[in-house]
Order: sequence, then C-alpha cells, then structure tokens
Amino acid sequence: MGMPNSTYGGGIMKFRDLFVAKYLHSDPEVRLKFVMNSNDAKLLRQMSEKDEDEKVRRAAEERADSLMAERQPA
Repeated sequence: MGMPNSTYGGGIMKFRDLFVAKYLHSDPEVRLKFVMNSNDAKLLRQMSEKDEDEKVRRAAEERADSLMAERQPA
C-alpha cells in the first residue's frame, strides 16, 4: 500500500509532489503560481500547450507572450 496523500494548501498533495518541479506539481494552483513567477518563456509555451488545466494553460500563454513582448527591441 502506498503512503496516503497529505493536505497541501486546501488540496491534496501527492507524495511525488515533494520531489518534482513546481511546474509538474499535481495541484494546478501550485503550477499557476509557478507560471506567474517564471521568466522561462520556452517552458511557459510548453505549459500553454500541454498542461491539463485550462486556467494554467491560459496563464502560461499570457505570461509567455508578455515575456516575449518585453524582449522585443523598442
């Protein structure tokens, strides 16, 4: 039998969440927080295409677009 899940920020945290990067976390709120703080446009693009949560996908796309706009020469 596996180890029981523990409560994390009002949601359920899986045991593996202790060992994975925030963008791979099972809780979409944790991934969303990662998106808001990330400066990695390439990773955000991937998240915008592949994340299972629509809210996370939209936020990742908007954040990636914002970062790319900041990098454009004026």
